[in-house]
Amino acid sequence: MILMNNETNEAENETRELKGTINALWHYFERDFIEESTAQYEQKAISGLSNLDFALNGGFSPQLYSLIGRMGDERNAFLSFMAEHFATTGYTVLYFTNHDTENSLLQKIIARHDYKEHRDQAHHLPEIINKISSSPQTFQEYQTSLYPLLTNIHVETCNYVDSDLLVDMIKSCKKANQKVAVLIDEKVQLYNQRNIDRLLHQIHLRTINKIANEYEVPIFMNVTLAKGDFERVTEGFRTTIEIETNADNIILFSNYVSPYNNETLHSTLNPYVIKLLIRSNRSPYKTQITHLTYHPTHFYFQDA
Repeated sequence: MILMNNETNEAENETRELKGTINALWHYFERDFIEESTAQYEQKAISGLSNLDFALNGGFSPQLYSLIGRMGDERNAFLSFMAEHFATTGYTVLYFTNHDTENSLLQKIIARHDYKEHRDQAHHLPEIINKISSSPQTFQEYQTSLYPLLTNIHVETCNYVDSDLLVDMIKSCKKANQKVAVLIDEKVQLYNQRNIDRLLHQIHLRTINKIANEYEVPIFMNVTLAKGDFERVTEGFRTTIEIETNADNIILFSNYVSPYNNETLHSTLNPYVIKLLIRSNRSPYKTQITHLTYHPTHFYFQDA
């Protein structure tokens, strides 16, 4: 009888403890959970690519993202893709570039627009331009579709972004629109240079990173690596310029993989799969890996 009473008391104690836990968690749900979660996810800007958003724990935060890779890869096309996506979702986009002009950026956007509209029947760029120039109706259609997008993208051609100018432009844009994204595609430098050059670049990265956090804007910045640094970071080591300690996130454009036979390649015509390695100082996961399919003829990215 005593044994049964002890068992009953223990069961009642466990029930009371469980109820206390449930009540405590319920109070947190009522009081804080929704507010905290909303604040967390409202800061995320989705990329339009589900695989990438998943690897980034929901999308882009107001931080610095260093896009790192080798010369001739898809980072420049990816920046133009992101510029278009952010503009489409209501952001004011500041696009600093040494590689693109307003003309070349517009060509990429038009090629993507045609591909999204027609897919299997999508034309090459010369055919698209001829179609627009020879048909007032087609011109009107493109004008209607692209005007809201293009008015949100501001292109600045420069070799190097002055941080004070960047801050002034962000402040100016935020007076009209709190949603601002910055894309930086500076002059290519292969960072296997003198110690002083590497130090200056670290300071530059750190300054841009601080601006992203202080003014709450996502900033994407191209960094082209020398062969040795690229191999080091691909294998999980630090680069000699230590991008990892001066940027919140790195997105490494790793290689080109054929979707048919898994061989590494770099095609200028046929679509191929890009492997991205993502590392974040604020993520609980050391490295995330995701894949995107790239259509080089139309500068178009989609989930692999």
